[in-house]
Amino acid sequence: MVKAPHECGVSTARWVDYDGERIFEVLPEALSEIHKKDRFGSVVIEADADPTLRHAYPYDHRVFVMPLPQSVHEVFRDSSRAADELQRVLDDTAAFASEFFGLLTHPDDGDPPEERADLTGTQMRTFLYSPLGDELATRVQLQSSYHGLVESDVIVVNNQAGKSGPQSADCVRRIERLLEHVRGACGRRGELFLCNPCEGDGREAKKLLEALAPMCKGGK
Repeated sequence: MVKAPHECGVSTARWVDYDGERIFEVLPEALSEIHKKDRFGSVVIEADADPTLRHAYPYDHRVFVMPLPQSVHEVFRDSSRAADELQRVLDDTAAFASEFFGLLTHPDDGDPPEERADLTGTQMRTFLYSPLGDELATRVQLQSSYHGLVESDVIVVNNQAGKSGPQSADCVRRIERLLEHVRGACGRRGELFLCNPCEGDGREAKKLLEALAPMCKGGK
């Protein structure tokens, strides 16, 4: 841990190197070291969209920051690719259940697992109407680097980063509709702010700072 740059706005900062296999050990260890020195301090982890890091710790709050998208497909998969991704997820889930729980095969019978046909349209619709199916369908709509968006308390679309395109406004509206759906289905409440977070004088930026303020309070 080192002293942060003069105008950084935090008391100290450190850089943590990790690999995917050890992040579940490395991150808690780093946080424990910080906790020993400052029991009531707040820690902000700045990282990319690495799914391993996203799931490495039960974070108190999550903030997703993204540039203004130029096209819808920067953020969302088209229907064909989303369907392919959903089928892949289902295949991976079945394989995991088989290997970890022994649900789908009998390890002692010596027979290879049977190949499974893809879900029919009727089976797929039935699955998608279930809570789990709805959750998966919501996530597979998004490109992989944007999966963290639906897990976040605050989503910032920085309109001063990225390039505006003819589909930018439509993409932001689609993100808003997705968040509304997630709120209704799961009870999570992700707020979206379209602004430059470095310019705190604008109306939307002030609302963003108000939403972030409770997250910045130290523990007691």
